[in-house]
Amino acid sequence: MASQADVLLRCLQEAAKAARPALERSIDHAVAALQLAETQSLKITERDDLALACRELLRHRDGWCAQYPGALLAAFNQPAKPAAQPVTARTPVPALAGADMFSLVDDTEVEEGIESSRLLQQVAPMVEQVLAELDGLMSSAQGLVNVRAEANPVRPEVYAQTLRTLLLAAPVAPTISALWIKHLGEPLGRELKRIYERLINELELAKVRAASYRVLQTPASAGKKPGSAAAGAPAGENPGTGPGAQGGPVGIGYASDEPFTRVPSQYADLSNHDVKDALFQDFLFRGGSNADHGLAPAYYATIEEELIALKGTPDSAQAALQAGPATPDTGHAGDDDRSYHGTRSDPHRPALPAQDADEGPDSPSRIVDVLSQLSSQVWGVYGRARERALVRTQLRKDATRVGQVLGMEVVKKLVNQVAQDPRLLVPVREAIVALEPSLLRLAMVDSRFFSEENHPARRLMERVAQRSFKYNDERSPAFDVFFHSLTEAFNGLNALEIEDARPFGAALAELQALWDEQDQHERDLRGNMRQTMQFAEERQAQADQIALDMSLRADLDHVPGVVLDFLFGPWALVMAHARLTDTARQIDPQGYGSLVTDLLWSVKREATLKRPGKLIAMIPGLLGKLQAGLASLGLDPGETEAFFDAMERLHRPVLKLRRVRSRRDAVDSDHAPLEVGMGETDLSDLSDLLPATPEQRKAKAAGQPWLAPQELDRAGFEDTLPSGPAALSATPEDDTTASEAPDSGADDAPADAAGDGEGDGGRQPEDILMGLREGSWVDLYSKRSWLRAQLIWASNRGTLFMFVSHGGQPHSMTKRSCVRLIKDHLLRPVETHGVVEHALDNLVREATPVDPQGSAA
Repeated sequence: MASQADVLLRCLQEAAKAARPALERSIDHAVAALQLAETQSLKITERDDLALACRELLRHRDGWCAQYPGALLAAFNQPAKPAAQPVTARTPVPALAGADMFSLVDDTEVEEGIESSRLLQQVAPMVEQVLAELDGLMSSAQGLVNVRAEANPVRPEVYAQTLRTLLLAAPVAPTISALWIKHLGEPLGRELKRIYERLINELELAKVRAASYRVLQTPASAGKKPGSAAAGAPAGENPGTGPGAQGGPVGIGYASDEPFTRVPSQYADLSNHDVKDALFQDFLFRGGSNADHGLAPAYYATIEEELIALKGTPDSAQAALQAGPATPDTGHAGDDDRSYHGTRSDPHRPALPAQDADEGPDSPSRIVDVLSQLSSQVWGVYGRARERALVRTQLRKDATRVGQVLGMEVVKKLVNQVAQDPRLLVPVREAIVALEPSLLRLAMVDSRFFSEENHPARRLMERVAQRSFKYNDERSPAFDVFFHSLTEAFNGLNALEIEDARPFGAALAELQALWDEQDQHERDLRGNMRQTMQFAEERQAQADQIALDMSLRADLDHVPGVVLDFLFGPWALVMAHARLTDTARQIDPQGYGSLVTDLLWSVKREATLKRPGKLIAMIPGLLGKLQAGLASLGLDPGETEAFFDAMERLHRPVLKLRRVRSRRDAVDSDHAPLEVGMGETDLSDLSDLLPATPEQRKAKAAGQPWLAPQELDRAGFEDTLPSGPAALSATPEDDTTASEAPDSGADDAPADAAGDGEGDGGRQPEDILMGLREGSWVDLYSKRSWLRAQLIWASNRGTLFMFVSHGGQPHSMTKRSCVRLIKDHLLRPVETHGVVEHALDNLVREATPVDPQGSAA
């Protein structure tokens, strides 16, 4: 058998040899992380630094990977520092030391030491557990009776310092090397853990027996009798952990000559079924001062008993899975027979929005929680509550720290809260329940992930919930497509061994890419519709300004009111439309502005009577340009019929004169009075063509944008007929049909749509409407069915609103129409505030102690 010295030398050579591929993989991972950070950064200088760090890292990669093994081997063979006074535990590597320690040290050495500490701080937690075992084996291979962690030649400090020396030699700015350190730490820690596991296997195959730790008295072991599990456990066993538990010794301290924390020095009693209230509150509110403590032997004994009982429990016995009442049967015909589309419906009610139940708005929603039996056809083995409970209990048995147990307890309660959120469709709530095994595994390695709003797992749950607000009917084909992708993603996560948060980030990225692809067509439609409405609003704003400018003209005297109505209304829109669509940026596109002067002159009776020849010559061109301008706007000819009729009556005397005189006579009489040779003229039909009143001469801004018939169709005003420049103002028809409101009266409204003058929660309908923002979801009753629609645009004055339902179907209506629909409960805002945040708030509320008077302590 090889001597221990030979075994040690072989291990050192193996550790150095394995360092090259480990560094290659670490650098590749860091390069990918730097590239990703570069694409996500919004700052130019930051992007430049990230790009430079990536290029320089690739440039030095091969050289560093070639040098690293030799440099490590040389560092391994350096003699260990002499042992100092023993301490009970090694404290974490300090980020900064006292100022007096640096009085005789060069600044470069200080910076190098700090960078090495930063790298070590990233690596150390990832190898902590496996390093405790390796320290014992390496100490024994070196001939030491007790463990001396600082004598381990392959300790993480050596890897970190050697790599830092290579990085420091590169001629780059400190900011670049800092980026290298930041992105190399995590992959290096994973690679180092693999190397240590291989070394442990090598030493165990060589029959090396681990050196023992010196037992020092700690608060956890004080008072224990000799021979107890915590104080007298053999070297290969984890004291205080019970069957199947993993991790280092609990309830003892390590004697070591170099500060570095290995395992907690205390353990907590969590032997009861439910986590102690005080511990849970401390963990939830403050991060858990006891989170790093170990677990008492009684805890593992209790969990083992629970696990044995669970394995002997049939699937149908839900009550035995957890303390508390069993979930009542909610109509499941059987685990494998349940269909998401088998819910009953009332033929006298429309399909219902998400916050309503399957049978009606007043019916209770199905109960879903962590005890619910789900469909095994959809969720596989984790559709059974017993299987999820087995995963939960087995992980609690595998836990080595209080924080892991508390983290899993939070996950269970969090899942329960989300599963009972009535805003979510039942299949979505069941999906969150089905995801619990993956979330529990994540809590074992990241016990407080729920507290980070941007954590991939939390973002996945929230994004799925927010996406589900797009649907209000679980029986719709569109929801089927969404739910199919969701089950694939969640089942994929449940099949993985979760070591970090990356699988959740990858699942969210895949789902988001799929949703983006599905939404592309609808996004294009929404963009076009929004552009139509924004153009109409801008056109109206310019038309209002043009009308105001025209109202200040000095030549408006004796102009009939009907003409000013035309100029301030349709013709101002024509001029605004021409300016917005003119790519040449002319001052007066198409000459529509200069036409106003001729039009005003042509309707002044006294002026035209004096120069009838001028009017006769002007009329053809004037009428032609008016018709062309109105056609460019898309205005229905019927909407200006009254104006042209008035024009014909105003011009009739001159036209009649032309019919009774020859062309020569008309030219000769250019300056002659019109009555000459005409005889009597009947002016009784000119009574409505009197000069405009002072009030008529004031231009007034339109209440909402004017839209052409084709624009009305595109915007979803299917039941709103244009009626002149004020086509979208409130009309009697708006009160009953609105835009997409039922067109056959109250008989077509759902049974719960009884108008009481108030909206949801006693708020006034107008307040509810004004509380909507772009992106808000609503349930809209349209054409005898409920639709889930999203507000995508509202006019600046809040008088016009556009909603879009599934497939890009627009629904636009005036403010008055919206208020009426809200009042009649035919338009209902959907609460979409953060689902996970809401669940956490409920957890906090439940965990907050209440004083005898009933207020939170």
